[in-house]
Amino acid sequence: MKMEIVQAPFSTSLMGVIRGVADYFDIDLSTPSLYGRTGHAFFMNIHEAICPSGPYCWNTDPFTALLENCGVRMKKHGFFSGESTMGERNALEKAILVELEKGNPCSVLNMDYQLITGFDGSGFSCTQPWESNNPPAHLTFGSWDEWEDEIHACFYSFEKIELPDSLYAIQQSLQFVRDLSENPSGYATKPYTCGVAGYEAWIRGVKKGYGTEHGNWWNGTVWSECRKQGALYFEEIAGAYPTSSLISLKLQSLFDRTGDILLIARDRELEKKKKIELLTEAKELEEKVLPIMVNLADLIES
Repeated sequence: MKMEIVQAPFSTSLMGVIRGVADYFDIDLSTPSLYGRTGHAFFMNIHEAICPSGPYCWNTDPFTALLENCGVRMKKHGFFSGESTMGERNALEKAILVELEKGNPCSVLNMDYQLITGFDGSGFSCTQPWESNNPPAHLTFGSWDEWEDEIHACFYSFEKIELPDSLYAIQQSLQFVRDLSENPSGYATKPYTCGVAGYEAWIRGVKKGYGTEHGNWWNGTVWSECRKQGALYFEEIAGAYPTSSLISLKLQSLFDRTGDILLIARDRELEKKKKIELLTEAKELEEKVLPIMVNLADLIES
């Protein structure tokens, strides 16, 4: 069995999966709307050592809730490790097979997000977000041999639901930013830091010497992509709600600039002092966002 579904080649592999699911379900939403409505455009999660796990290791429950504003319901089928029993694996695989046979897309997160595109007699077929054999394109039933000793996986399935009113979806995405600002600890666990405070963790990591490592490059790549999509999201809002255009375009400018900064700051060879200056500027730009978003919410509602 093979499902005709394609994972978009985004650096933010979770959003590559969501783009593929939305296209499979013929949901008429732009990529900036997917990033914006789910809140991923405005998110940040930084490990104290700027580990490349930052884009993956956070509480995705709020994201899952907001995803319903994109017409998609995401169900988590559990977390599995190398210690998961064969019975637990078999039950999980049976549940995923049932979803696939119903025509519901499925995905897995193990190092990166991948769509599960089908199955044969030996295992699942998976998309590969990168031009690389890692993560693997096949997962053997029961053994999951392709993951070797790196098994810390979550499995998901998706179903199509009714799209809500656009204004409601936008309002919910703006509320997400406020909640992230007021309750960052609800999205992360130590040693990770979420939201604007993530910049402080990033700067501390750079001062300790982690800015020259792969994690610095990868976090900069992912979070820059998110900010750039956020800028396009506000550009769309400006077009759809003319009374909000001045504020929406201001937010577009802020997020576009932040995206540019992170693309520069991700450079592992960049001098430490300059990197800290850039991250400080990005933090200051994002600190300006919340009051502007509150004004935007008032304008588009009126």
